This record gives sequence, structure tokens and C-alpha cells, in this order.
Amino acid sequence: MARRIIPVLISVVLAALGTGAVLLYLRSADDRALAGKQARTVLVADKHIPAGTSGKALRTKGYLREVRMPVETLPEDALEQVSGSLDALVTTAPVQRGQLMLRAMFGTAVANGSGLAIPDGQMAVTARVKSAVFGPASLRAGARVAIFYTYTPMDEQKRDIVSGSGLEKGRKINSVTRLLLTDVEVISVGPAPTDGATPAGAPTSQSDELSVTFGLNQVDAERLAHAVALGGELNVGVLGESSDVKPDSGVDNRSLFG
Repeated sequence: MARRIIPVLISVVLAALGTGAVLLYLRSADDRALAGKQARTVLVADKHIPAGTSGKALRTKGYLREVRMPVETLPEDALEQVSGSLDALVTTAPVQRGQLMLRAMFGTAVANGSGLAIPDGQMAVTARVKSAVFGPASLRAGARVAIFYTYTPMDEQKRDIVSGSGLEKGRKINSVTRLLLTDVEVISVGPAPTDGATPAGAPTSQSDELSVTFGLNQVDAERLAHAVALGGELNVGVLGESSDVKPDSGVDNRSLFG
């Protein structure tokens, strides 16, 4: 019996040593990645967070964990802690494990079961938009925006007709950017889900897109859904009190500089 137990014990010890070596290597890899860079401690989701989860629940029920990340890679509104000011607010969209927690993910709780404050007579429609033209912190729930659509036209004589092949790029391919919708209310903002699997325990990478939920009537919701289905790219511009935005023929590769 003793002869059988000894090999088992040796295997257990070797496995423990191997696991410890891997953890030590990963920790040293993190340290090397941060070497010479200014870092901040921020919060990421330690498990899936449903939409409508309160700030208080996030803080008290083990939804979050701390990680060290280079400051240069962090959005302006990355959270270092969930303070009491967020207790009565809720996440306006589901948050996947490993996602960086942002202030823009929180909104006022409502009684419709979605966690979203949907304007009367409208519906909530979510789309990916490019974030390169504005910082994530500059777009928040309650903002009013204009939505611009960049697409490849059917041909030079039919610029108003979308090809349906997404946004094609090339030396001889023309693209058009036009106003799609304006005076649209933003209901919630969050990171767009990244494609591909993320290793367990690792924070997800930040893409140049945001997942933005808009409050729209039926006609505008149909237009946005159709634009998304055809491919192309969406950008938004935040409107001010005196913004003057009107539909026009847009701009293409040949008229970009006037």
C-alpha cells in the first residue's frame, strides 16, 4: 500500500510545484509588461454582470476584481472603485467577464425590466459605432447625437444606393459618408464585445468601437437596423444646443477636400 501511495504523493507535489511555477511566470510577465510605464489599479468584471445590476451589488457581491494596467491604454472614465454615488445606478447593458468597468456603463434604474430608461413612445436599438472621433467618456446616456453612415455606393451614378457589400476599400473604390439620423437620444454606452475568446482571468482588449443604445421611433429604428445589416460604419457626433445639422449629399473620396 505504501509503495502505491508514494508515487501518488510525488505526482501531487510535482503538480503543485508546476502550478506555482506557472502562476509565478504569469505574474512576472505582468510585471514586465508594466515595467517603465505608469500604471493604475482599475476594476474589471470577475464574472458576467447582468444588465440592471446596481452599483451596490457590484461592490458587495464579488462581481469585480482589481487589475493593474498601463495608464496610456485606459479610457478616461475607467473605474478605480465603485463609490457610494453609484449605489442607486445600474448597469445599462450586460458586462462580460474580463471587461473593463467604465462610468458610462451606469444609468438610472427604471421599472421596465431592461435596466434602460427608454423614452416614451420609442424603442431601444443598439449598434456598434466607431469611437475614434470622440473619447468614450464624452458620450454618455442622455446625450443627443447625429448618426453618420459610411458606405460603398452601388456605382458613381447611384450614390444614394448602398451596394450591400459593406464598406469596401481600395484605390479605385469610392466611399460616401452621409447623415443617417439626427437629434437621437443616447440611452446607454458600453464597450463593444470583442471577437474571439478571452483567456479566463484576463481583461478583454479594448476595440475602437462602442456599443451604443439609442432611443428611436419605429421608422428610424428600421433605417438604423437596415444600415447595420448592409455593412458599412457608423459614427456619431454629439449635438449642442445650437447645433445645426441637416441632411445633404454627404462627402465622398473625391469631394473630401471640397
